[in-house]
Amino acid sequence: MKKIDVGIIIYDNSDFELAASVARHGFNVAVYADSFETMTGDEQKKILDSSSSAGMELIYELDAFLSALEIPRKIIMFSESAGLSDRILDTVLFKLDAGDVISNFCNMNYIKAGHIVEEQKKRGILYLPTGFPKGHIASDEGLAIMPGGYYEGYEILKGIFGEIAARDENGFICAPYTGPAGSGQYIKMVVDGIEYAMMEINIETVSLIRRFCDVDHDDMVDILSDLNSTESGSYFLEMLSDIYSRYDNETGKPMTEIVSDAVDYDAGAVWCCDEAMKLGMPFSVVYSSVEMRFLSLLKSERISSSRLIDDIEISPVPLSERRSFIDRLRKGTYLAGLCAVAQCFALLRAASDRYLWDLDLLAIARTMQVSTYTRSRSLNRVIEAFDRNNKLLNLFADPYFGKCAASYISYLREIVSLANDNGIPVPAISAALQYLDSYTALRLDSGTIQLAKDYLNNTGFERTDFSGRFHGNWTEHERNIDQNLI
Repeated sequence: MKKIDVGIIIYDNSDFELAASVARHGFNVAVYADSFETMTGDEQKKILDSSSSAGMELIYELDAFLSALEIPRKIIMFSESAGLSDRILDTVLFKLDAGDVISNFCNMNYIKAGHIVEEQKKRGILYLPTGFPKGHIASDEGLAIMPGGYYEGYEILKGIFGEIAARDENGFICAPYTGPAGSGQYIKMVVDGIEYAMMEINIETVSLIRRFCDVDHDDMVDILSDLNSTESGSYFLEMLSDIYSRYDNETGKPMTEIVSDAVDYDAGAVWCCDEAMKLGMPFSVVYSSVEMRFLSLLKSERISSSRLIDDIEISPVPLSERRSFIDRLRKGTYLAGLCAVAQCFALLRAASDRYLWDLDLLAIARTMQVSTYTRSRSLNRVIEAFDRNNKLLNLFADPYFGKCAASYISYLREIVSLANDNGIPVPAISAALQYLDSYTALRLDSGTIQLAKDYLNNTGFERTDFSGRFHGNWTEHERNIDQNLI
C-alpha cells in the first residue's frame, strides 16, 4: 500500500477546509480529526463527504494515522484551538521518530514554542511552531504562514507551504522562513497587537464622527466608505462600513445600538504588551488599545461611576464644515495608525536583535498585507519603507513616514484636544500623539529622574558634558554640589 505524503491533524470542522486546501494542491493527504467522535452526525457526514471529494483519507485512530505516513513523516497540525494544543500535541510528539517534521499552526506563547523546538531537536524531530491568521480572509485568499524553528525543517515543508500560502500581486509567497525558535509565534503575537491598535483607532474615529457630525447610520456607511477610498483605507474600515449597514432582525434597530460595550481580549495581545515591557520598547498605542478592553469589562463599575462627572454638551460641527472636519480627522487618525505600526515593527526589530533571529521585516510586512486583518494602504507604505532600507530601527526614519509626521501632526493635536475638551475617550489616538511628541523631542525632562534616583538611592547619573557616571553629595545641602566619578 502506497504511503501518504502529508498528514494533517485538525481539531474541528472549521479546520477541515484548511486541510482540504492542501489536498487540492496535489498532495496525497491523510486527515486525523481529533474531535470526530464528538461531532454530530451531520458534522461527521460533512467531513466524510468533503474528504472523499477532496481526495483525502480520513483516519479515526492516531496510531493508524501515523503509521500511514511516508517515513520520515511530514505532518501539519492545525491547532489554534487551545484544546488541541494542550491535549494532543504532547501525545503526537511522543509518538514521532527522529527525522519526522511537524508544523504546528497554532497560537502559542513564543517562549513555550521555543522550548518545544529545542526539546524535540534533541530527539531528532523538527518542530516548526507556525503563526497564522485564521478567518474568512485566510480561507478565501490562502494563508499568511509564519513558520519558525530550525531551517532544515522549513526546507522539507517549504513546498507544501508554498502551495497553500497566499501570494501578493508581485507573486511573493506569504510563507517566508521567519527564524529560529518561536519567532513565528512572536510575529503572530505582534500582528495581534497591530490588529488591536488599528481596531481601537478606527473605533475612536467612528466615535468622533458620530458625536461631532450628528450623522445617522446610512450617513456613517457613506462616510466610512469614503474614508476607505483614501490613503487610510484598510480592512477594518471596510468591515466597519459593513457593520454599520446591518440591522437587528428582532428589533429593527442598528446592530451597533443593541450590542453590549463589554469586549473580551485574547492572550496574544497581552503577551505582546508584556514583551514590549520586557524589552523596554515604547508600545503605548497597543497598551492603550488593550487597556480599553479591560475598562470595557468593568461594566458595573462604569455604570456606577458615570454619575461622578457631568456630561459635556457637544456642539455638532456645522454641515458646511463637516467635510473639512472629517478630512482633518482622517489625517490625524492616519498618523495615529502609523504610530501604532511603527511601535510594533520597532518591537520586532528589538526582538530580532535581542534573540539573534535576523528577522526579515520586509518579508514580514509583505506577509501581513495579503491574508491578515491588518491589510491596509498604510501597510503598503511599510513595505515600501523596508524595501528602501530593511535595517530601519524605526519607520519614522523613513522619508514617507517622516513627511506624514510633519504634515499631519497638527491634525492629530486638534483631534486629541477636541476629544479631551469634550470628555470623549480616545486613548489610542492620544497615546499616538504623546509617543510622537516624546520620540521626536530633542531633550526630555526625564534627566531629573536620574538626579532623584541618585538623591534617594545613590544610583549615580550621567552628564551631557563629561563621560562616565557620577554621584552627587546631596547630604551637604550646599547650593553647588560636589560630584564623584563612580
